[in-house]
Amino acid sequence: MLVKSFISLVLFIAICEGFMFNKKPTCTIKSFKGGKDFSGGKIFANASFHPYLKTIGSVAKACKVQVHVKSSWLELKTPTQLVLTSEMQQALGRAIVFDIRDQKGGAVCNDICMKKGAVRTIPEAQCLIDNLQKKGLKFQEPNILHDGHVSKIGLAEAEKLKVELQKLCKEKKPK
Repeated sequence: MLVKSFISLVLFIAICEGFMFNKKPTCTIKSFKGGKDFSGGKIFANASFHPYLKTIGSVAKACKVQVHVKSSWLELKTPTQLVLTSEMQQALGRAIVFDIRDQKGGAVCNDICMKKGAVRTIPEAQCLIDNLQKKGLKFQEPNILHDGHVSKIGLAEAEKLKVELQKLCKEKKPK
């Protein structure tokens, strides 16, 4: 009798915890407040990419530049919309498209400069790119910084994540 009561109690607790603590998946795209080391538009990114954004800000400060964000999370018209492989990181909220500005907002290096390899001839730009790569970020020409997540999980898995994330974020828009 005591054993049956104990088993019933354990089952009851397990069932209640399943209902009470079973969290529904939510949109992981969150606004990032970059401070004076960033300029440009509002930054939206996957919460797991925020530590990388903090790293980008601290490296920019050390290199005496601003990261001018041209775009971040890529919100799609439909969750199943096809994206270029080069855009997948943004569709997952794990990348930014950027230019490099001086601390007063003047242009240092834009996408044309970065595409032509001139980034290696401008000390501030080279400082930023080299130090971000040392910290684990990936620089993709012409002007994308990302964490390499798609390479780690593969395109098929990235596509599944993209669809799921885009659906969740359509239901509840990031702020």
